[in-house]
Amino acid sequence: MTAEFDIAVVGAGVVGSAIARDLSRYDLNVALIEANPDPGDELSKGNSALMTEGHDTPAGTLERQCVVRGYQRYMEEAPALGIALRKTGALMLAWTEEQRATVEHVVKEANADGFPRVTLMDGQDVLRRWPQFRSGLLAAAYMPDEVIADALSTPYAYVLDAVTNGVTFLRPWRVNHAQKTAGGWRLSNDRAETIKARLVINAGGIRADLVEGLAGYHDFRMKPRRGQFLLLDKPARAIHDIIAYPTPTPVTRGILIAPTIFGNVLVGPTAEEVEDRDDRAVTEDGIAALRRTIDEMVPALRDMPVNTLYAGMRPATDHSEYQIIARFTDNWLTVAGIRSTGFSGALGIAEHVMSLVFPAVFDRKPTKPVRGVRVPDLAETSVRPWADAARIATDPAYAEMLCHCERISVSEVRDALASPVPPASIKALKRRTRAMFGRCQGFYCGARVQAMFDAAQAKASTDG
Repeated sequence: MTAEFDIAVVGAGVVGSAIARDLSRYDLNVALIEANPDPGDELSKGNSALMTEGHDTPAGTLERQCVVRGYQRYMEEAPALGIALRKTGALMLAWTEEQRATVEHVVKEANADGFPRVTLMDGQDVLRRWPQFRSGLLAAAYMPDEVIADALSTPYAYVLDAVTNGVTFLRPWRVNHAQKTAGGWRLSNDRAETIKARLVINAGGIRADLVEGLAGYHDFRMKPRRGQFLLLDKPARAIHDIIAYPTPTPVTRGILIAPTIFGNVLVGPTAEEVEDRDDRAVTEDGIAALRRTIDEMVPALRDMPVNTLYAGMRPATDHSEYQIIARFTDNWLTVAGIRSTGFSGALGIAEHVMSLVFPAVFDRKPTKPVRGVRVPDLAETSVRPWADAARIATDPAYAEMLCHCERISVSEVRDALASPVPPASIKALKRRTRAMFGRCQGFYCGARVQAMFDAAQAKASTDG
């Protein structure tokens, strides 16, 4: 029997999952479809994890509108979901007169656009407060409201919220056929499974143009942009604890250096257009560019040990603006080309999508009672379960250390495996708990974490 839905959202990255979460507040039958085994398993797992208030997005655009509103909603809603965040602030740094002129212009524009807290600082004042920066600094734009957050837990939190409030999560379910019907669409996957939906919302990320093509639309094409990152070990945090941007150029916004919510320091991303949307290779040239950035901005970090290197992908298209296209005569809505602002803009994009869908397609109000959910707070500065006497009193396994690098207990991994949206891969389990993400990269705890995951998979298979 083919399952029927009012709305099918294609793609469970941070944008698609935010849309599904907002839709769960309406009395509708909604499916969230993800091609990969886990939510956030493609683009959303490889970004800078910075929540920006939006002053650096183009004024007067839908992107600015969505990022500003997304930031506001995230600051209001993330704490209730358990998602860790911290307002560290950010600096845009200028070492040359040309860069100083650019920074002064950035501050002037931000103030004129309604961001009065963005201010200009003298270089010597910056160095007195943050002495880690390279000497000779002339000026900086100070942005006190910029935030670091847990970008890995965010799409999971949105999906968990959506599922808890009635959304059907289908995974892995890769759409490979879309047929227009009298009442909407019939979508099929490579296992010959089908669903029907009155409205399809394509939030397919890096593959959104492929999904569009299945429906016969060809308004844009993806121009994948790879970003390589270098993650420094936790001692680096004692040296550097603010988001640091280079002065942008007409070609690039440059490579940043920022603390992470987990206690590390992140350097990246590079920006490389690639042909293959699956090309997440870490290259010698990329590593060299990241190393140069350290030398040019925070040379005090050059001898810090490296935890890991990785690359993410941004869903740039051949258009500079978001590709949010309502095709309601065909019962189709495109939400694509979100580029590098998807994390900050997701909740704003979801709200914009609601304004398009209601009441144009469905004459409904968000009246369903909402069941709250929380995900584990994985911030380095938060009280972790191993240090929580009350939790240990209920279950001594919270004091049994499994991953010593990240201080993750046996019970934390067990709880993640027992989630209503359990991790379907060992990589997803790592993202849910931080186990195996530390200095040893799973050398000591990997076998035991794998055994727990395998046992949970076997039990789930047996239970049907």
